[in-house]
Amino acid sequence: MSYARWYDLLHVGPASPTMVAWFASLVPDGGRVLEVGAGTGRVSGALAARAASLTCLEPSAEMRAILRDNLAGLPVTVLPDAMPGFVAPQAFEYAVLATVLAEIPHTDRRAVFAAIADSLTPGGMVATDMVDDEPVPDRPERKVRSAVRGGVEYTRWTAIRPVGRDVAAVRHVYRRYVGGALVERSAVELRHWFHRPKDVLADLAAVGLEPVGGSALTGGDDRGTLVARKPGDRSR
Repeated sequence: MSYARWYDLLHVGPASPTMVAWFASLVPDGGRVLEVGAGTGRVSGALAARAASLTCLEPSAEMRAILRDNLAGLPVTVLPDAMPGFVAPQAFEYAVLATVLAEIPHTDRRAVFAAIADSLTPGGMVATDMVDDEPVPDRPERKVRSAVRGGVEYTRWTAIRPVGRDVAAVRHVYRRYVGGALVERSAVELRHWFHRPKDVLADLAAVGLEPVGGSALTGGDDRGTLVARKPGDRSR
């Protein structure tokens, strides 16, 4: 069972529509948008509906295939690039990292922010989530989500354990049942990096991006949102 294939079914939670709407609400009028780590396009469609143009970066071939299917018919450019190696062919008014920061090692964070800053127009903005002080979880494997499609049940079980300062090892186990019988099982292991507000703010300042909003600044329970701006006048 492919992680990419079942991402939308078993990883998108009930809070997703609220977060998608938040990222989309920040698209500037007539703005060119860059989405870093677009995945299967959970946020991309909403961005494309408001943007003058949308460029999606997604290095996973499996994710890109689903992304292209999900965005079929929309004026979107999908590229196999990743930050920080991406060199923007044009300047963007808005950049998005939706549920992506946790996949970026602490040692790469400043370089990613620097590449995003280079890709933005003066006055351009970048928005992210997953900037918070949540403790690193330590949980045994448990069922997190399930879905039934056409009489077939799909489940995701997840275990999390700390493996260093602000980093966890995450193991997802996917199971497929037909008629109550287990017919397929697969697993994926990955790292989840926790990014603390003070560290993120320091890296943003180092690359010349100014924080202007989000719960990482003001408090709240919306998964640590943060918005930063590149200095300058966009109208010029």
